[in-house]
Amino acid sequence: MPDASAPSTDAPSIAPLAADDVRDEVVTLLRQLVSCDTSNPPGHETQALAIIEAFARDAGLDTERVVKEDDRANLIVRLRGSGGGPSLGFLGHLDVVPVDREDWSEEPFAAVERDGAIWGRGTVDMKCQVAATTVALARLARAGFEPRGDIMLILVSDEEVGDAEVGAPHLVEARPDLNPDFVIGEGSGERYDTPVGPVYLLDCGVKRSCPVTITALGETGDASLPDIKRNAIHELGRLIGRLEAWESPTVVVPELEGMLDVLAPGVEGDEERVAIARRAHPGLDQVVGALTRTTFQPVTLESPEPLNVVARRATMQVQAIALPGVTRAQVEAEVREALGEGHYELEVEEPAGGLITSPDSPLRDAIEAFLAEHDPEAQLVPALGYGFADCHLMREHYDSTTYGFIPFRNADPMQNLATKHGADERIEVEDLVFQTQAAHFVAQRIGQLTA
Repeated sequence: MPDASAPSTDAPSIAPLAADDVRDEVVTLLRQLVSCDTSNPPGHETQALAIIEAFARDAGLDTERVVKEDDRANLIVRLRGSGGGPSLGFLGHLDVVPVDREDWSEEPFAAVERDGAIWGRGTVDMKCQVAATTVALARLARAGFEPRGDIMLILVSDEEVGDAEVGAPHLVEARPDLNPDFVIGEGSGERYDTPVGPVYLLDCGVKRSCPVTITALGETGDASLPDIKRNAIHELGRLIGRLEAWESPTVVVPELEGMLDVLAPGVEGDEERVAIARRAHPGLDQVVGALTRTTFQPVTLESPEPLNVVARRATMQVQAIALPGVTRAQVEAEVREALGEGHYELEVEEPAGGLITSPDSPLRDAIEAFLAEHDPEAQLVPALGYGFADCHLMREHYDSTTYGFIPFRNADPMQNLATKHGADERIEVEDLVFQTQAAHFVAQRIGQLTA
């Protein structure tokens, strides 16, 4: 990792993007991407990738597909540097989570523009950032900007599920030489209005994903008789109730100290600091609550017995999201404490994730410089991400300085938290423009650095 200096005074510079100048182009591109149904499973991300590929080539950018499965390709778009400076990658994914159409007020793949927003699956998670960074790099290329280091888009498939290993896991193995010095990917970026002023969180790492399987045990018997045998489904119901009632202990990891210092200044004691930080905004109540404990969410239930037989086994898959540094043994111990005595088997997988990037870097400086010009009242506060993202692989394989940050200047944070994997997902058009301006600004700042 180069020790990048401040931007050189003789470095090339391009005029900032005016909102009115870029709005139509980025809205059009986002609507095209949303109209591609890339629900995962099955994905079919190459259809969206082809749109980006054509757009980038028309702007004079280099493109390279990295493919394990033809229908689920990855794409590297590159604005080549002159040499002597660090490289920057904007990391995005092209798949989206499935939809339940009956819950939506708009067709989720029609990309309807309504009430100043674009509605559709993937508008927040995360085709907005894909569209914004693509347009930002295209504008720089058309203007003749020549960075010192390469500026890249790194667009992958299969982020939402990951089991197929056709996306980021394949890309980092196929392209070990990619080695971006700095990466901006998926993560926080909502603007929270708090008693200490507006803040944006900057994800400098993520919690650990640790899948848990709980299998309740019963005894087979005739389902026509009320009390003949112990029913595994009844047992599983009891276990679900205990897990729901469990309150995981509050833990403040070192990476969150700065965030709590900002949100709860001068307050002593972790419990009180966390409580005050959570009261600062309804969205922070959710986010800070998730970042200061291990969370457990049941995600699937299954019992394979026929209808006329008392269930002998009933299985629940639980997504446990643990704090950095927490081990498999610690997760298992907490689950057993939460469930208590009972008839069940427990399987806990090894945690994945948990790597941390230093919050002190030229990339953070560039983001802060953008906010200083476009939202000067706000603070950028280093924190962690509450869920797993492909940013982890950039840290693990390339040792990149990697942050999760997609800025939303105008939207109510609760709108994003409630809809990005739910119904009526949407992005304010002005936020999409803001993200394009941010990517354009940050790309220039990093592109002007010398190694």
